Amino acid sequence: MSFRAYDLLKLVKDFGEPLTLKQLSTKGTYNTATGTVAGSVETPTAFVGYLYDYSDFNTDVIRGTRRCVIPALGFAPEPSPDDVISGNNDTVKVSRVRTIWSNGVAICYLCDVRE
Repeated sequence: MSFRAYDLLKLVKDFGEPLTLKQLSTKGTYNTATGTVAGSVETPTAFVGYLYDYSDFNTDVIRGTRRCVIPALGFAPEPSPDDVISGNNDTVKVSRVRTIWSNGVAICYLCDVRE
């Protein structure tokens, strides 16, 4: 399913819901014994976005595979893989991010997300 940039923003405007993007800063020190980063900080950012189910042309919808539209205009952090989006009693993890551009301006981020 493909949308124009205007269509994506219209979906957010008409059906968007309050969500939170949680990004984990990895500026701490890596502990080889536990495999974790000590001193990392989680930064939450509130936004209004639109989550929807999708399927590619040749595949069925896989349970838990969805997309999230995040408007880029006025949105400071750029989402990246492994970020977490939560809201409406739901939490998903970002697996891929595509930036939708129009005339050299980032319009929105289209994130593939999984439960």
